[in-house]
Amino acid sequence: MKIKPLSEEVINKIAAGEVVERPASVLKELIENSLDASATSLEVYIEKAGKRLICVVDNGEGIEKEDILNAVKRHYTSKIRTEEDLYSILSYGFRGEALSSISAVSKLTITSRTKNDIYGNQVVVEGGNLISLSQVGCPVGTKVEVKDLFYNVPARQKFLKSENTENLHNVWVFINYALSNPEKHFKLVIDSKETFNLYPSSLKERVSQIYGKKYLEDLKFIEYENYLGKVYGFVSLGNVKTRKSHIFINKRPVKNALISSVMKKKIGDNFFILFFELPPYFIDVNVHPSKQEVKFRKENVVVDLIESALKENLNEFKTFVVSYQELRQNTAQYQTKNGKFEILGQIEDTFIVAYSESHVYFIDQHVANERVMYEILLNQLKENKKIPSQRLLSPFKLHLSPSQVYTLNEMKETIERIGFVVENKEDQYFLTAIPYNLETSKAVEVFYEVLESYPDTSNEKLASSLSCRMSITAGDRLTLEKAKQLIQEWIKTENPNVCPHGRPIYYKVSLDEIKKAVGRK
Repeated sequence: MKIKPLSEEVINKIAAGEVVERPASVLKELIENSLDASATSLEVYIEKAGKRLICVVDNGEGIEKEDILNAVKRHYTSKIRTEEDLYSILSYGFRGEALSSISAVSKLTITSRTKNDIYGNQVVVEGGNLISLSQVGCPVGTKVEVKDLFYNVPARQKFLKSENTENLHNVWVFINYALSNPEKHFKLVIDSKETFNLYPSSLKERVSQIYGKKYLEDLKFIEYENYLGKVYGFVSLGNVKTRKSHIFINKRPVKNALISSVMKKKIGDNFFILFFELPPYFIDVNVHPSKQEVKFRKENVVVDLIESALKENLNEFKTFVVSYQELRQNTAQYQTKNGKFEILGQIEDTFIVAYSESHVYFIDQHVANERVMYEILLNQLKENKKIPSQRLLSPFKLHLSPSQVYTLNEMKETIERIGFVVENKEDQYFLTAIPYNLETSKAVEVFYEVLESYPDTSNEKLASSLSCRMSITAGDRLTLEKAKQLIQEWIKTENPNVCPHGRPIYYKVSLDEIKKAVGRK
């Protein structure tokens, strides 16, 4: 007989592969269990990116003695009972697979007590096998420890990325649930170092706690409600593109191509945090065991909800007028006079089109913004002001040659002055902070460029390196507010004709030329 039933051990490991993809998958399931248990405080401890330990401690309802063994059995759950319950899911978990799958590929310990019990109970399961069940002293709530993940599945260990990469995924999971539950206390400790300690707050305060107050300044709060449901959150007005955006459906962090696509068409690559409150029957969260993907009963209704929210809260492009500085040179001086720019729109998310005094202007948004940022940064550096930094959630490892290490030591003060923080750990160098509002990849480019430019550490050189990568890029869709702000800042610069590298900022065509081209007199 060639076709034979699989053993329970193999079945469990196959099931675990669907649920437990990496340490962050485990963390996600444990946090969801704590939230479903009505916890108001969650503490997360991670060692070796979760390969050695993932521990979540909560003050939730706890697990009764009669249920603690069932908690690690496949398809045992307290969340649903019937098929109809699948269409009215309000909890994070419901499949009854998580703890069983986790225990199949790790050494799992659950310690828990309810408020009605004098003592707690502890169950230990290793590789899917029950090791012990005992009575212990512990506070009300639950502590789940997952040790030596994939210890019995060596092939899975090989597919894990570096500790730095896995920790980025862990932090992302933590941030998602901390954002969707701002009224709860969240604490994260990685390798004995406290990374976050977020006390209960408003959503706005929670965003500030995670991303920083300066980050929050560029975000606009939006809110809209119709017959179907509600959407609210924060949308960047144009400066913030350095992080992945967040989508939540009924507080559940999800990935959804439809919402991402609509937002990209409307605001480009700008950062956003959106919360959707929709009827449970309208969404299907049972698409994949990870519960990170959702489907909607009617996608066009969700599209209408998003577009209405943006239209009501963010102005669409329309003609507006700003006073400007005359752009003609006269003996190296710029003449100032009364005038106006009528902003007509944006072409290919690259050029702002404007009309002024019988001329149509095509303004390169990147080059114009680069000129603005260059002059701002140059003035800061000339006044010996330090460029603000943003802390990296996970340090970035640098690969430096001996000569670059020497240069780094020589330029230490300069590097720190422009917002970088470099730490040396046993002759390995890590970026732990980078200039504010720079993507990590672009910050690394600046860092190496500045090193290679030594000994030229002039303010002009530093400002030029930073401004190019801090600026709006071609392909960025601008809101009305952002376009207007850019034009107003650009026309105030000392040299609005060219960027720091000498590229022209705009091209203009006279109305007479256009009339002549189409045969109009």
